Amino acid sequence: MTKRATLMAVGIAAMLAGCAERGEAIANRMLTVTLAATPVNAGEIGRAFLVARGDKTDVVVEVSGMPPMLASRPVHLYTFIHTGRCSNLGEPPAYALTARVLAESARSGGATPATGPFKVSNTARLPLEALRGGRYAIVIRTSPADGGREIFCGNVD
Repeated sequence: MTKRATLMAVGIAAMLAGCAERGEAIANRMLTVTLAATPVNAGEIGRAFLVARGDKTDVVVEVSGMPPMLASRPVHLYTFIHTGRCSNLGEPPAYALTARVLAESARSGGATPATGPFKVSNTARLPLEALRGGRYAIVIRTSPADGGREIFCGNVD
């Protein structure tokens, strides 16, 4: 191998190592939680995206939809973090992420959605590492006016 080829190989290896480290750093700052629909909302899918922001965690919830008979329009999504797992939730919720509950919908162009998918964003006053290290579940409920029904749940792993 020539000196030039060796230098190129070393440079490429260093670049790939840097990309891998950057990828690991990003992965440590983000977490995706799959949200399973409850029987009252069967057939719908959801995800929660958790992004570290210092001693807080941004939580963005996206769900495919909700049947009109389940929730009035515009849709309000109430997000809670419970201790425990979806199969055995601690009560009351450890964190209520309800600063913003009016869901946005790309199909309706913003803040007054009629059809899904729906999205709502809030911030938890808890670092992402604490969520990863504990046994927590994210629960999405309908508005109190719609019965406060649990419609999605996902375990934070």
